Formats: sequence, C-alpha cells, structure tokens
Amino acid sequence: MNRYRLFAVLLLITASAQAATIPSASGTTLDGHTVKLPRDLAPRATILILGFTEHSKETTTTWEKAVRSSLNGSGISYFDIPFLEDAPSFVRPLILHSIRKQVPDIVKPRFLPLTTGESAWKQAAQFTPTAPDAAYVLLVDNTGAILWQTHDPYSPALLSQLYTAARPLTPVSR
Repeated sequence: MNRYRLFAVLLLITASAQAATIPSASGTTLDGHTVKLPRDLAPRATILILGFTEHSKETTTTWEKAVRSSLNGSGISYFDIPFLEDAPSFVRPLILHSIRKQVPDIVKPRFLPLTTGESAWKQAAQFTPTAPDAAYVLLVDNTGAILWQTHDPYSPALLSQLYTAARPLTPVSR
C-alpha cells in the first residue's frame, strides 16, 4: 500500500472515530434545577428525547413513558427536551405554566425546556423537515458523544435497539 493510500485510510478511520456530539446547553427543569449539558449527563449514558414543535408532544411523550418505565436501575438517565426558541419570549412563561400543569411530578426533574440553540441541536439530531413533529431520540455517553439515534415512532423493537446500544455503558449485573 503506498503512503498516500495509507494516509487516506488513516484519515477516514480518524474521521469515523470522531462521533457527533451534542451542543452545550443550559436550562431549568420543571422542578427548578439548573442543568448544563453535557456537564450534567449521567456517568454512564443518557437518553435525550427532543421535540422541536408543539405537535411533537405526542411522539415525545410516548418515547418518554417507554424510556422511564424501562430504566429500572440500568445506570441510564434521560431528559425530555422540548424547544421553545420559536415561541415569542413574552409568551414562554405562559407556555411553561401550561406545560408545568400537564407534566406529571415524576417527570418534572427530567423535563428540560430549552429556549436557545435549536439549530445546533437540529443538526446534531439530524433533523429532517419531512419529520418535524417526530421525537428525536439520542443516546449519549457522559461526554455528550452521540452513540445511537432515531426519529422513528416509538416501537418495542426500537427501544430494544436503544438498550442494546447502551449495554456497553451499563454496569454488569452479578
């Protein structure tokens, strides 16, 4: 193998080894705690469920319920992240008040509305205009590297794929 070809192969391997990462973000959960991402990600893995439109509420809620009910000591955490950047700033408090009334108390510590950085998050989540109301689900490690993602509707098979991708990051059961 000549030196140029070897260089091209090494460059390709290096580029593919660099995983996409989530953007930095800061927000307040519905229970009033400030969260900074990626700093406050779980030590092993975190599932991020992103909604970019008001109409994504149904799809994100379906994913959130499935993830929450299946975590059970897995060492994995999650955040449900709706983006409110497109809402006028004077309306956001009203929207948050309405959301706070609808979201169950058990979910409030994991519900993190964000009001900035939406375009960077869309890029990281591989947002597609043909699926604006989808739930964009990302599995990230503790540094924010994206290890698995989908914007397909929830199914048990997809949830299984998600946990298979997370398996190397979770503690071994004895």
